[in-house]
Amino acid sequence: MRLSPRSYHGVWTNDRLLRTRSISDTAKQRSDPLVPLPGILTELGIPVVEVLQGTDLVPADLSPDRFLELGAMLTVLENAVARTGREDLGLMLGARQTAAVLGPLARVVRTAATLGEALSDLTAFQDRNSSAAVTYIRRQGNDVFFGYGVHDPRPTVSAITQDIVLALLTRIVTEITRGAVRPREYLSMRPVPSNPGRWSSLGAEVRFGEAETGFYLSLEDMEFPLPTADRDLHDQAVDGILSQPALIQTEWTQRTRRALRALLLQGFSGMPEVALHLGVGVRYLRRALAREGTSFEEVRNAVRLAIARDLLSMSTLSIGDLALTLDFATPSAFIRAFRRWTGDTPAAWREKKRCAGVRGRTGIGAPYRIW
Repeated sequence: MRLSPRSYHGVWTNDRLLRTRSISDTAKQRSDPLVPLPGILTELGIPVVEVLQGTDLVPADLSPDRFLELGAMLTVLENAVARTGREDLGLMLGARQTAAVLGPLARVVRTAATLGEALSDLTAFQDRNSSAAVTYIRRQGNDVFFGYGVHDPRPTVSAITQDIVLALLTRIVTEITRGAVRPREYLSMRPVPSNPGRWSSLGAEVRFGEAETGFYLSLEDMEFPLPTADRDLHDQAVDGILSQPALIQTEWTQRTRRALRALLLQGFSGMPEVALHLGVGVRYLRRALAREGTSFEEVRNAVRLAIARDLLSMSTLSIGDLALTLDFATPSAFIRAFRRWTGDTPAAWREKKRCAGVRGRTGIGAPYRIW
């Protein structure tokens, strides 16, 4: 059953579409996700230099003020998993972060009135950085799903980054609620690990190989009043975020991509639905995209390719299920489109990746940041 999109901002409203905004990214990846890595490696008895092999990095590069190419960062992560034998290394890294990883947005999130407002602010203001991924909020009955996903087809996200994101988002929720709220259930695009029991550290059931990554909270959870709420400080922090210049030049292309990344998984991929979500008319959106040298169809194809590549790389979903997930009318329509985009059928592309042992490489210079 397809669910109607909903929006959350302080209270739930049934007549507005969900809001999505970007996870921040840059041409280089800040080393924030790797900052706890040296300490973890020391605890596990693995020299840091061993996981830097295959890169030009030195231990000093694993600090929050350094920027790394995404390819180098993924190499380090994969080396670390191989050397430590810890499939759950991404969980360990994410769990040792704090809301400070959000940068200036951390102050907005921490001073919000409720958890729902904090998560809504998190999704709303990340566009002050640049983007290749989104967080989104969706109401499903008496539950709320807080999701994460990439909409740029250039980077291919690894299973490790899915774990980092889940653990980090969980850490932020527990931090700002002082442990009073925890996710009820998790979904992850990553394949089923060989030792799923280690994912019990998240504190709730994890369903692997899903079409999206995120977790469920209740409506009551979203209304939880934050102990650090301060309206004056919150307003000041929001003003500070809004004063930052937008870094994205192709505004409507990026806004359309972000909207589609969340809406596609609910079966809403048409231009009228996306235009409604963005609060504009179809004609306005078509003209805005044309001014930026693209079309709605091109943008939708890019988002579909981004999701398809991630799911083909990480999940075991059948081609038919993937076609349905990406809102294609038939599996054959999906196969034809994917071959047009990549030169391969989805099945052939998946097999090539498996044979090559690819676990999340990205194109050179792809502008993407996990967080």
